[in-house]
Amino acid sequence: MAQVSFPSWVREHVPLAPFTWLHLGGPARYFCEPADESQLQQLLSQAAADSVAVRILGGGSNLLVRDFGFDGLVIQLSSPAFAKIRFENSTVHCGGGVRLSHLVTACVAQGLAGVEHLVGVPGTVGGALHGNSGTDEGDIGHVVRSARLMRRDGQIVTVDAEGLTFSHRRSSLDELVILEASLGLAVDDSARLTKREQTLWIVKRSKQPNAPVRSAVAFIDPDGGSAAALLQQCSVLGLIEGAVQLSASHPNYLVASEGATAEQVLALLDRTRAIVQERTGVVLQSHLVVW
Repeated sequence: MAQVSFPSWVREHVPLAPFTWLHLGGPARYFCEPADESQLQQLLSQAAADSVAVRILGGGSNLLVRDFGFDGLVIQLSSPAFAKIRFENSTVHCGGGVRLSHLVTACVAQGLAGVEHLVGVPGTVGGALHGNSGTDEGDIGHVVRSARLMRRDGQIVTVDAEGLTFSHRRSSLDELVILEASLGLAVDDSARLTKREQTLWIVKRSKQPNAPVRSAVAFIDPDGGSAAALLQQCSVLGLIEGAVQLSASHPNYLVASEGATAEQVLALLDRTRAIVQERTGVVLQSHLVVW
């Protein structure tokens, strides 16, 4: 890529591994945390004009950066301008940079039901909407009323629920940035919701490796099924590739040790997918987004 003259507040050759749960991968050619929408528009307009690839960095829980890094612009919406939560009766308006955990806690405290089952699901609201995050009790797409988006050229558009499509771990929200989403919730008792949130959190944590293990979910649950159950059925738990292992104690989690590489992760996913397909006929889809 030819040298691009981004503003001085854009950094170069920033390591991306610390931003991911697996702590793997090389650097971003360009990296920026814009202060507001105006700076974000400026970045996207210039990137489009100079044909620079752009990625939005969320919580990093399902991100795998290749060992050679990403030869483009990585943007993280860490500024408070993208992390606002505002309540309007039973509707909550939340920025795309809001941590999903913060949204759940705020709604429960407000006595609004509809997202408390998402407690323990990592990432940001923007990432959750892109991938329609959910649990057995439902996904976030069911409560979305509208979304305010920024296109790759910096243009801002608002799409109502009628113009959005959500399915199992997928959505039609394919514009580059989700600036804000409006969610329609139900009025409920805050104390009751708090107890429910706490119970769900305990259950969720019992199924995850303990911090600070470098780990990430390996596969998306197939429609009507469980990736963890399939992995157990095929006796692949504990499978190893280099310094990366498919956890034997926490099904469907990858665990990276010292010396692990992104290529080892990809190789392990491929081996596991091939075994499961051969033995069950099910083709598992990786939960990891690869840059």
